[in-house]
Amino acid sequence: MKISGLKEFVYHELKKKLMSSSIKQGERIWEEEIAKEFGVSRTPVREAINRLIAEGFVENRPRKGIFAAEISKEELLKMLDIRIVLEELSVRMCCSMISEEEVEELKSIYHEFSMKLKSGEYGKASELDSKLHKFIAQVSDNQKLIEYIDDIQDFFAYTRTGVVNWTEKKVERSLKDHHELIEAISKRDEAKAMKFILQDIESMRKLLSSYEELAVII
Repeated sequence: MKISGLKEFVYHELKKKLMSSSIKQGERIWEEEIAKEFGVSRTPVREAINRLIAEGFVENRPRKGIFAAEISKEELLKMLDIRIVLEELSVRMCCSMISEEEVEELKSIYHEFSMKLKSGEYGKASELDSKLHKFIAQVSDNQKLIEYIDDIQDFFAYTRTGVVNWTEKKVERSLKDHHELIEAISKRDEAKAMKFILQDIESMRKLLSSYEELAVII
């Protein structure tokens, strides 16, 4: 494998381990162990780690080592301010540009998300939740918006994985909110779609603001 391809491989595989909570928030990351696991030298591992540090998924703690980042409630609240602006633009553009074929694909992602959530496969459901929002952005055909949405969805997916305390009420709310959003988009009803996306994010903000521990929300 070429060096450039090797760097990308290690980066994406290491990020998958973080997203799936194989490496948990606050856990130390050992370069030599990752290199051995992936069958590579430490150089591409170090480059992948530096990239993940820049993205906020990994922390370099002086005199202590490299750790999976621990995201605070305050950081998430700040990220929600950014997410709400990006999601508003993404949904608005999607409503005006989405094709019938893309509507069906969006509904297909929701169906899979719904099945995983109902069956208690919360890690998979979280990945599909992010996939749904990323797909909405992709319809815009705006590369920068797609990249920003990808980044912020990855950030929230990383936070959700391993800390979400799913209750029956949370499952029902999530299914209802996503269903209403997709129905509004499928009808090209921008006003309703905007209402549902804002409602979803503001609901998250209220929950986040009212709890001390991240594990009970998101």
